[in-house]
Amino acid sequence: MIDAIVLAAGLATRMGEIKPLATIEGEPALSRILRRIREAGIGRPIVVLNAGSAQTIAGAVDLAECTVVENDSPEVGLSRSLRLGLNAVSAEAAGVLVFHADMPFIEAGTVRAVLRVAEGGASIAAPVCSGRRGFPVFFGKSHLPGLRRSLSGDAGGRAYIETHREDLETIPVDDSGCVYDIDRPEDLAAWEGGLACATNA
Repeated sequence: MIDAIVLAAGLATRMGEIKPLATIEGEPALSRILRRIREAGIGRPIVVLNAGSAQTIAGAVDLAECTVVENDSPEVGLSRSLRLGLNAVSAEAAGVLVFHADMPFIEAGTVRAVLRVAEGGASIAAPVCSGRRGFPVFFGKSHLPGLRRSLSGDAGGRAYIETHREDLETIPVDDSGCVYDIDRPEDLAAWEGGLACATNA
């Protein structure tokens, strides 16, 4: 069994709205990501929400089949959300796939590709599109304690991956959605216009 964490507690200061609720083809961004996770066969994802917007998000997104964790100090940075998510990972899980709520264009095939590599024995895995490492990123169970200890400020798992590159298995994909985030309204408009940019994967 592999768990999934969706980090959705950002302050969205540049977006001007609650990013997980940004509408894409009539659907909230968070709903799109949860659908991709379900399509990959992963049950009960862990969703980390900003405590200040959790009620609003729950009113717009079906979270009934999710484990919801509220981050009451999102200003601490990404590290706190990821740590809270890791704390909710099942003891039986062989590892975890990490998603970001501001990356709603990831294709189901990419999620399945990373999952296959993880189930095949990789201890860290990530998709790569046009030379850029993207999401979701898989961390095997053996790496979770070290990942927790490495977390600080607004950094996620990037620094940890850099110190464990020998364990990283990359999966080439033709999916610019795995390296594209929507920090600003113009990012969403750019994607809808067929453009692409790299996120801090």
